[in-house]
Amino acid sequence: MHLKKSTGVIASTLAALSASAAFAATTPYDLIRPTWPLSWDAKVFENFDTTVTKKIGVLNIPATPASFKAGAMMPDTLDQAYFDAINTKISPIRVNQAGYLKSDTERQFYFVGSKATEFEIVDADGKSLSTKITGTFTATETATKSDWTIIAGTDAATNDLKRYKVEITGPEGNIFVGKIPQNVPTEKRLRIKVGDEISSTFIVSDDVYTMAKDATLKFFGIQRSGNSESWFHGPSHTKDGGGAITTAGDTTSSFDASRAGSLAGGWYDCGDHLKESQTMAYAFMTLAVMHATNPGKDVDHYDYNQGEFVKTDGVPDVLREAKHGADFFLKAYEFAKGVVDDMPVSVGSFGSDHGWWGRPEAQDYVNAKHRGGPTERTVRLGELGSNISSDIAAGLAILSKDYAKYDKKFADSCLVVAEKMYAFAKDLAQGKTFKNNKAFFDTPAYNNNHEYLDDLALASVALLYATGKKDYADDMIRTTELFKGQRIIDGAGFFGGGWFAADASGMLKNPKNTNWANAHSFALYALYKLILADKTKATSEYGLTEDERLAAIEDCLADMIANLGDVSGTGTGSIVLPKGDISWTQNTVSYNPTWYTMFTDQKWNFNHYQAGNIFEVLAYADVAADIEKQGVTLPAMASTGLKASEMRQLGINQLNYMLGVNPWDVSFVYGIGDKNDAHPHHRASNPEGKNTPGFNYKYACPVGALFGGTVPGDSSSLVPENETSWKDWEKSETCLYSSATLLSALTFVSNGGNDYYEKKCDNCKTTETSPFSNEVYATAYHYFWTDSTDYFSINFYNETLEDADSVVAYIYFDATEEDVDACGAMFLVDICRAYDMDMGGFDKPCSDATTTMTKNMSTPKKVDDTYNKDKKTYIWEQAISIGTISLGGRLRLDIGISSGTKVDGKCEELLTPSKVKVTDSWSFTAHSESKDAPAYDGVPEWDKDQGDIQQAPQDPYIVIRSKGKLLWGYGPGNTTSDRVGFVAPKTTIAKARMQVNKSKLYVLASAQGSKTVKIFDMLGNQLMAQDFYGTRTEVNLAKLPHRGALIARVVQNGKTLATQSIKVK
Repeated sequence: MHLKKSTGVIASTLAALSASAAFAATTPYDLIRPTWPLSWDAKVFENFDTTVTKKIGVLNIPATPASFKAGAMMPDTLDQAYFDAINTKISPIRVNQAGYLKSDTERQFYFVGSKATEFEIVDADGKSLSTKITGTFTATETATKSDWTIIAGTDAATNDLKRYKVEITGPEGNIFVGKIPQNVPTEKRLRIKVGDEISSTFIVSDDVYTMAKDATLKFFGIQRSGNSESWFHGPSHTKDGGGAITTAGDTTSSFDASRAGSLAGGWYDCGDHLKESQTMAYAFMTLAVMHATNPGKDVDHYDYNQGEFVKTDGVPDVLREAKHGADFFLKAYEFAKGVVDDMPVSVGSFGSDHGWWGRPEAQDYVNAKHRGGPTERTVRLGELGSNISSDIAAGLAILSKDYAKYDKKFADSCLVVAEKMYAFAKDLAQGKTFKNNKAFFDTPAYNNNHEYLDDLALASVALLYATGKKDYADDMIRTTELFKGQRIIDGAGFFGGGWFAADASGMLKNPKNTNWANAHSFALYALYKLILADKTKATSEYGLTEDERLAAIEDCLADMIANLGDVSGTGTGSIVLPKGDISWTQNTVSYNPTWYTMFTDQKWNFNHYQAGNIFEVLAYADVAADIEKQGVTLPAMASTGLKASEMRQLGINQLNYMLGVNPWDVSFVYGIGDKNDAHPHHRASNPEGKNTPGFNYKYACPVGALFGGTVPGDSSSLVPENETSWKDWEKSETCLYSSATLLSALTFVSNGGNDYYEKKCDNCKTTETSPFSNEVYATAYHYFWTDSTDYFSINFYNETLEDADSVVAYIYFDATEEDVDACGAMFLVDICRAYDMDMGGFDKPCSDATTTMTKNMSTPKKVDDTYNKDKKTYIWEQAISIGTISLGGRLRLDIGISSGTKVDGKCEELLTPSKVKVTDSWSFTAHSESKDAPAYDGVPEWDKDQGDIQQAPQDPYIVIRSKGKLLWGYGPGNTTSDRVGFVAPKTTIAKARMQVNKSKLYVLASAQGSKTVKIFDMLGNQLMAQDFYGTRTEVNLAKLPHRGALIARVVQNGKTLATQSIKVK
C-alpha cells in the first residue's frame, strides 16, 4: 500500500501516518483490519490433532502462509487453519484491538499473570517509539483463566465432518489493569509490550468507532438478498415471491412463476437464507432511527455496493442501507395490492432452508425437496402483527422525511405505506380482527415476541416526526384508554397517556434485553432525540406544550434508568443514578467490574444480547449528556447527578470487551482487530457446513458480523457442544439483528468523520460475483483392487451455473504400439455414481445412457508427434463419454486398467493386471510447471473408499470437453491447442516483445496504431485488458488477483501480434 504522494514515503502498512494525514486505503477501516503477527511459528500445526478425522492431508498446507508478512494486513480469504494458528496463542495482554478514543481518559487494557509492574507503548513493528512511552499497572485481586477448543470441519457432505481439533489454554493469574497514556501517537497502529510479550495492534483516534461502524455496516451488505449489489456475493434468491403462499403453515397455493422475483430483496436472517419479518423489521427500524437521531454521524463512505468507496452515491450509508430494507417492504405492499393484512414480509421455509448449506447465489438452482430451492421459498402471510407492522411503519415514516431530498417519489410512497401500516397495527392492538394477522405471532425461528406497545410507541414518534400531525402526538403520550387494560399513574416515569403509558403506565421492558423482540429503548431514545430534545421543534412543529415536553423528558429518563436497573445483574461494579417514582425498580446500574457484563435473558450467543445492554447504556449517556448540556430542570426528579460521562465510559469499557479485552484475546466483531474466530455458523462465508457435491468455495471473513460467544467468568471456556465449532450455532451464529444492535451502539461513540482516509484505491474489489471456480474439472486418486489391478477414482465436478452436456473426458497414457495392439491397456468402468446438487451428499446410479457410454469406450487413439525413442512409446488418448454433468453436480467414475485378449480382431476383457503402467503416464504422473501448464504432484494413492470422505486433488492433466469445447485440462502435443493462450510448439516471429520486471510488464511492438494487451490465466480466463497507442506501454501487474504462470497477449484489430507465457511473483 502507498501513502499519499505528498508524504514522499512508500510503505506497506499505515504505521507511519501522522495525525493529520489521510491515507490511501482498501477500505475506510484499514487501520483496524486484521494484521499478521510479528512472527510465525512454523511448528504451530504440530499442536493440531488430526486424528479426529479419517481424511488424509487435512493440513497439507505450507507451514507458513505464503502471504505472511510481519505486521502487514491479512487477507479476508485464507485457509481457516492459519486463523486458528494465530488464535492458539492467547496473549496475557488484552487490548481493544480496534483502539481507543482520544477523549477516552481510561483507555483500559489488562495483563494476566503473576506479576506486572510496567508496560511500554511500542510501534506496529514492536519497536520503541522515538520518545519512549511507558506506564505502570494497577494490581487487582481478581484471578482469571481461560481455554478455547476449536474443532474445525471440512464439509458436511459426508459423515466425517471434522478436519482437526486444537485445544488452547490461556495464561492464568491475576489481572493487572493498565491505562494507555494520553501522550501516545494517534492515527497509527501501536502495540503494548510487557517483558517479552507484545500485544495485538490498536490505534488511538477519534475515528476509531467510525471505522468500526463502517465495518459493521458491511454485514448488512453480506446479508442482502436479491439482485442487490452485495459486495460479498452475486444475485441470490431472485425468484422469491413465486413460492407457495402460506398462512400459519397452511399452504394455499403452489409455485407460480409469474410471481417469481416479486419479493426479491430484503436481508437474510442469520447464518441461513430465511427472510424473517421480525429480524428484518428490527434491523430496518434501527437503521432508520439511528440515522434520524444522529444525522451528523451518518456519512457517505460507500456506494450502494459497499466494495466501492471511491466513487460513492452521495447518500449517507446507514440511510442508504435502510432504503434497501424499505424497498423490500414496499414490494410486499405492492404484492398485496395495498391490503396490509395481505402483505407477505417473511420468505422461506425453516425446515427446507436449513436442509441446505451453500452460497446464497446457488440456491436458486436447487430443485429437490427439503433443500430450500425456489419452489420451497414459501411466501408467508400472517407475520406482521402489531409489533412488526409498527417497526416497519416507523422506518418508512422516517425515510419519508429523511430520504425526500434524494428521491421524493420514493419518500412519498414510504409515507403512504407507513400511515396505512400504523393504522393496521393500531386496529390489531385495539382488538379488530383480520383474516391473516393477529396482534402477535410465533414462527419456528422466532417466538415469544408477544409485546407490541413499544413498537406502536416508536411508530407514533416516527410518524409525528415525519408529519407533525396532532393525532400521532395524541397516540404517543396523551390519549388514555388507548388499549385494553391501560393504567394511568401519576409520577416520574409514568406517562400520562398514549402508547408510552404501556406497562404500568411506562415504557418498561422488565429484565429483557434490547434485541429483535424489544424496541422499548429505541422508542424512548427516539422520543427524546426526535421530538423532545429541541424545545422549539417540540412546541412549534410537533404541537407539545412546554409542560408536556418537560414531563415527557422526565418520564423518558426515569424509564431508561428503570430499564437499565432491570438488566443490571449481580455484578459488584455499580453506578447510582437518580430515581423516579417507579418504586419496584432499582436505580443502580450494576455490572461485572472485570468484563463489564450485565444481565442477559439468553445464555446462548451471549454477545448478541450484551450488545443490547451496551446500546441501552450509551443511549442513556447520550440523552443524559444532552439534558446536562441544556440545563433542563425536571418537574420532580433530580436534574443533576445524571452521570452521563460515567455511563458513557461504562459503555466504552463494554465495547473494549467485545473488541479484545476478554478471556480469549480476540475481537468478536469479524473483520475488526488482529484476531477473530474463523468458524462462524454462516453459510455464505463458511464452507465447513457445505452439504452439496459441487460449488466449492473458500472461507471468507463475514466482515461486521458479531460472534455469538458465551458468558465470561473467572474461569472462561469456549468449547463447542455440537460436534464442531461451526455447528455450535449457540456460540458461533452470526445474525442480522445483532449487527444491527451493535451498529446502533457504535453510532453513539462514532464521530462521522469523513476525511480520515484518502478516497483512492488502485486494487479495490467491489463485488464477488461468484466465489466458485466456474469450471468443470476433474479430480483423481489411484487404488489397487483384486489381483493388484490399477484403479482410478475420477470425479468430475461442474461448478458452472448450467448443465454440461455431451461431456467427453480424455485420459492420456504412455504405451508401445505392441502393448495397445495386444489389448495391454483396457479401461473398464467399475463404478459410476452421480451426486447432484439437490442430493445433499447422497448419490444415485448414473443414468442408463451414461452407463452405456462409459462401458463402451472407443479404442485408444495415438497422439501425433509424441514418440519417445528411448522407451519406444507413444502417448495414447482414451476418450470416455460422460454425457451430462448437472450444474453443481459431481460424477464419480472408478475405472480399472486391465489386460485383455483379441477375439475376432476386438479386445475382450480378461480382468488381469494391465501390462501398461498408466500411473506413470501423462494424465497421472507428476508434472513440473512449464510455460504452458501448471505443476502437478501426481495422482495420490488412497484406499478405495477414501474419496467418500474427502475430495481428491484436482488433476489438470485429464482433459474435459463439452460438445467439443475445451473445458478443462492440458493434453500432450497439440491435443489442447484450442486453449486460449496455448503456445504452439513451432517457433514464430513475434510482432511484439514482452518482458516482466518486478510487478510490471513492458511491451514493445513493431506496429503503430491502437493495440490491446490482454492477460489470461492458464485456463484461458481473461484477467485484465489494457489499451495503448504507439509502440510501447507498461502494464501494472500488481493489481492482478492471480500469481504464478500467466499468458500475455498483444492484439490489434482482432489479430494476435504476440503471445507469451509470463510469471508473476
